[in-house]
Amino acid sequence: MLKELTRADWLSILNLPERRIPLALLVRGTRSLGHWYRHTQEHFTNVLELGTPNSILDDLFVADLGPHSVAYASVYGAAMASDVTHVFGVLGTRLVVQIGNCGALADDMGTGDLFTASEACCGEGASQYYTPGEAVVSASLDPREWVDAKHAKPPLHRGRIYTTSALLAEGMADLEAWHRAGCAAVDLETAATFAVATHFGMDRTSLLYVFDNPRRREHIFLDDTDRAERRRAGNARMMELVLDLVRAYGSRQ
Repeated sequence: MLKELTRADWLSILNLPERRIPLALLVRGTRSLGHWYRHTQEHFTNVLELGTPNSILDDLFVADLGPHSVAYASVYGAAMASDVTHVFGVLGTRLVVQIGNCGALADDMGTGDLFTASEACCGEGASQYYTPGEAVVSASLDPREWVDAKHAKPPLHRGRIYTTSALLAEGMADLEAWHRAGCAAVDLETAATFAVATHFGMDRTSLLYVFDNPRRREHIFLDDTDRAERRRAGNARMMELVLDLVRAYGSRQ
């Protein structure tokens, strides 16, 4: 039944005016849903907070970036990422960008570096419902062709990402297997977001910063001042580039 909900249905459910259907959707993978939901609003104007009465959809807003309408959602994992991308796919949003952080698998990537996925391996559970039979889903845009990232500091890497659904179940054997399969990074959302976007014919890409490199025996519970500063700088540069990407995409429509 939910699959049959129409554009008009979702406009009504979200109480979203049709004129504010966004050009782009930013999907941030994070455990800190409320923190980044509030913090990200600082980049925009005319913020309209959205949600559903039963909180099925939450931590979601539509706002203006200059002349362009943009939606933002804080999500955690493939189920939440696929839900919000599905809604805006039905609404007709043209571009979805997966943002947030990832774990590095490539030897030349470290904490604070930037990464964009050329394709994502579907190791989660949501993508099969949108791209059945496909083990890999691809981006349709390379941010390096849209923004001034040639001399990016931190550097912007591009490659394959593995999307899993069980963060704490990752072991060294898994990480090495994903690395041998050509994956440069691992996360919890990108494959789901790309699969839903593919289903609805949306342009799709990602801009992530590296939280750690677990193949170096680093992991999310290890922290120090240097890593924290690298993550802060990586996140700030990620947001700068993704906003530039949306502006460039909007100017070509």
